[in-house]
Amino acid sequence: MTAPEPRLRFDGVTVDFGATRALDDIAFAVEPGEIVGLLGHNGAGKSTLFNVTTGVIGASSGGFAVDGQRVEGRLTPREAALRGITVIHQEPALAPNMTVLENLFLARAAPSAAERQRRAREALAEVGADLPLDMPVEALGLGERQLVDIARGMLSGTMKVLLLDEPTAALGKAETDALHALIRRFAAQGVSVLYVSHRLPDIMEVCSRIVVLRGGALVVDGPASDFTPALLAEALVPDLRSLDFTRVEPGAEVVAYALSGGEITARAGEVVGLFGMAGGEQFGIAAQLAGAAADPRPYRLCGSEVRFASPGRAIRRGVFFVPPDRDTEGLIASETALDNVMLPWYSEGPSRGWWVSTRSGADTYARARAGLDIRGPSADAEVSQFSGGNRQKHLLARWLYPAEPTLLVLAQPTQGVDVGAKLDIVEATRAAAANGAAVIVASSESDEIASMCDRAYTVLGDRLVPVPRSESFNAQLLSSLLGLAEPAHA
Repeated sequence: MTAPEPRLRFDGVTVDFGATRALDDIAFAVEPGEIVGLLGHNGAGKSTLFNVTTGVIGASSGGFAVDGQRVEGRLTPREAALRGITVIHQEPALAPNMTVLENLFLARAAPSAAERQRRAREALAEVGADLPLDMPVEALGLGERQLVDIARGMLSGTMKVLLLDEPTAALGKAETDALHALIRRFAAQGVSVLYVSHRLPDIMEVCSRIVVLRGGALVVDGPASDFTPALLAEALVPDLRSLDFTRVEPGAEVVAYALSGGEITARAGEVVGLFGMAGGEQFGIAAQLAGAAADPRPYRLCGSEVRFASPGRAIRRGVFFVPPDRDTEGLIASETALDNVMLPWYSEGPSRGWWVSTRSGADTYARARAGLDIRGPSADAEVSQFSGGNRQKHLLARWLYPAEPTLLVLAQPTQGVDVGAKLDIVEATRAAAANGAAVIVASSESDEIASMCDRAYTVLGDRLVPVPRSESFNAQLLSSLLGLAEPAHA
């Protein structure tokens, strides 16, 4: 008897973008019910492999099979769905101004109204989502939108392969646990799962096998039980260097921002964290400092009171801002990588009246690319063609290389990037501080604050708790937030 075919099999998948080889002879199989963690440095080829599988792009050579049925040429996304392939991205591909029911049947043959509602309720029940069918998707939380996206994939037919691309990057623990429970239930029903995440604990928790891509090639394939987090980090980035957390002696006070519960300060040479809950006040403070808030408030900058009504005014005083959502608030997807870095500097600069010529802009971009280890297409490629971590590096490069910041404000700068890209970003940030900038990092992730900052403030509303750097810095951040969240005693 011949062995049964694997649910999903890649056979020598190679993808070339001009002179760049994004995938190089990828070959592995996923059995029914197997949950495989697909890991790699930003630009390693993970998204490219997903795009081949879902029909977004075609392979230059090689191909793949589902249940032994070879896929010849490029599938359309609809054909991929009919073969049982469903993909869930970090931000679900739904129409926010349409209802749950309308999104479930978007671009699908529409049965009768009663049949649509029956099938919609069945699909939502299958993923554990009890949602009103007439509710606009924009009113749902991210975890609920992901469930709608999964249910939508199930309406195309029997789900055979589930591709998850950073599904927990913006989820809390409860939502992550619920998604993992759903993944396990699908796997128990025979669905094969490929799971991409930069959160290594999530991969270790739910995956039975790890596949690592590096530079477009498959370099590791083994049971998850063989890996510790440290070994996994080494597999992802074999030349991973330890972060030198040497601190410079802080200089003069750069910023002082007053709240009713205390004052936030940062001095030249310091990296100061603002830690709080997801969507908390720390992000509003970051926007205030950078002139990106709707109701600007005054604060002290280099000894003078300032009140920035726009980011442009803040930039002219050397206050530079990396917003939390690089793709909707920071980068212009249709512009080139070079122009995304240099765009604010093509006209009069913040202090010197500096005009950036085409040549000096190209030279600056080349320095930024080398300094931040940016990988991917050339400078004249659209920035949307780069991986998530490399797009984040472009946004940081915009505010580090053309001009030196006085105050650098970063909102969740390492969210959604892998361990290697995170280290590049942390080192570049600390180098900016060592060169004399004051840096403020706003985040809802205690790990991110602990990896970057000399000290921090925990923020809840107008209440503050200063948290000094210590061996238990991460734990102190969490305990201080819990303490602030406790109801005040009469």
